[in-house]
Amino acid sequence: MTPDRDPDPPPEPETRVPRVVRALLRVPLFYKILIANAALVLVGTIFGSMVTSRYVRAHPAASTQELVSSLAVAGICATVLVNALILKLALEPLDALERTAARVQGGSLDARVPYSAVADRELDRLTHTFNGMLDAAETSRERLREVASRALTAAEEERKRIARELHDETAQLLAALLIRIRVVRNAGDPHAVATLLEDMRREIGQALEGVRRFARGLRPPALDELGLVPAIESHLRSLREISPVHITLDAELARDERLAPEAELAVYRIVQEALSNMLRHSAATHAAVAVRREAGRLVVTVDDDGRGFSVADTMAAGTGLGLFGMSERAAYLGGRVEVRSEPGAGTRVRAEIPAPDAPPRVPG
Repeated sequence: MTPDRDPDPPPEPETRVPRVVRALLRVPLFYKILIANAALVLVGTIFGSMVTSRYVRAHPAASTQELVSSLAVAGICATVLVNALILKLALEPLDALERTAARVQGGSLDARVPYSAVADRELDRLTHTFNGMLDAAETSRERLREVASRALTAAEEERKRIARELHDETAQLLAALLIRIRVVRNAGDPHAVATLLEDMRREIGQALEGVRRFARGLRPPALDELGLVPAIESHLRSLREISPVHITLDAELARDERLAPEAELAVYRIVQEALSNMLRHSAATHAAVAVRREAGRLVVTVDDDGRGFSVADTMAAGTGLGLFGMSERAAYLGGRVEVRSEPGAGTRVRAEIPAPDAPPRVPG
């Protein structure tokens, strides 16, 4: 896993504003207003003093009250105008953020907040964070679309496989049985009849085993009939028959302990996917599955001693859809999946699923 790091700083907006002016405009809003008002007070004081002094020298006997009132009104108007201008410039990035949020809410998912030359660092960080959230949401949507597309493709391929096997194996066996039934009906030799019946019994067994294999592939019956631990044990036995990898199971749950059906299915599929990835990619010789309870959660780990991989690179390349699918299964139930791996250091998949005690199931 890659260590956490601070997000990249937001890019500098392209602008023709001089660097000194841009630096002044990027001063935080509080200091913009403070500096502007201080400058107004200073300029107003100097200007007012000069005007009053000249007026007194030119009109020694005249009253200055009217002049001072006019200067005060002018100063107030200038202060309000300058503050309004500063606030308008300073809050423009917030207006842009609000407009972008409205566009996204309206369906323009590719909208992003433009970076402003007059925004201070806080607003820049807010803009950068908001755009980062939109980018992350877009990436998540892309992955979900890929997962959905691959799931549909996988479902179609599975249907084709089952249809092909039903046609090539089960249907042909049943057709052969029909022929043999006709032969048996017309056979007069008891020994030939017995031989034909034995062949029919063997072929019926083969057809029945094929149907059971299809059913197990679609959904393991042990998961519904016996529970999570026996279902995982059954899956491990089938893997040991086709793979030389030594796989062990350490389950703290009792064999007859039942969880909520959705929790059992999610955990089973996560273990199934983790072991499938291990067999296809890791070149491991040993793997270990552990299932235990921790304070209202079910914690499942799958460890192997394979070649490992870079999780960050795999996810960034968009090839970790299996990992993404496991995370989605856990997140759907309020849990999470953590994958730790490094090249040459094996892989650990750790899943946490909320699993309060489920009510006992009534067989039926």
